[in-house]
Amino acid sequence: MELEKYGLAQVLKPHIDEAELRQIDSLEGDGSLADFDYADRAVRHLVVTERTLVGGRLSKIDAERVTFDRVALQSVLIEQCVLASSDWMDCTLSRVVFRNCKILGANFIENKWASVVFQSCRLEYTTFDSVQATAPIVFIDTRLKDVTFRGSEFPAGHMSRCTLQNVEFDGGIYTGFDFRGNDLSTIRGAGNLNGILVTPVQRQELAEALVSELDLRYPDRNGQ
Repeated sequence: MELEKYGLAQVLKPHIDEAELRQIDSLEGDGSLADFDYADRAVRHLVVTERTLVGGRLSKIDAERVTFDRVALQSVLIEQCVLASSDWMDCTLSRVVFRNCKILGANFIENKWASVVFQSCRLEYTTFDSVQATAPIVFIDTRLKDVTFRGSEFPAGHMSRCTLQNVEFDGGIYTGFDFRGNDLSTIRGAGNLNGILVTPVQRQELAEALVSELDLRYPDRNGQ
């Protein structure tokens, strides 16, 4: 298995055999689906339930709604997709790369992740709720807008060259997560980022973020 390094984080890359991929018309069905290529289509509602997807690729999928329920993705590349109104419930993602994707209005709930990468993506109105990572999670060259991390465990991960707008950390564990290379001055819930890796400049940014959450009063010269 090949390793990809992002700063201090090392993740396992998806292993996909291009020669073995076969084009399919649907991800629905029972059991495991391996060596698949699901591409170039617009769908109203992409639904996958209780299935294992292995060694495949989703590309250029435009989905108005997505429901992944108890789905395991192992060694999967998801690229150039627009995934709107997504619910990923009790899913397991291992060696999964999201590349050049727009993920809008997503809820990742009680997922288990390992070696998951978001590269050159847009994440908007998205919530990571009780997502537990056992291997690094990486965000690189990605825009995060109105994103909430709630009660998730992302230790020793990596984020760099990302834009953070209305991003909140509501509890969770992020020990050893490398946030160097991002502006953290506008995040909310900075007090929950105990043990993260930052630069001296970012220390001041975090201080600004903490102060902005306080209801501070500034009396005038007469103490009023």
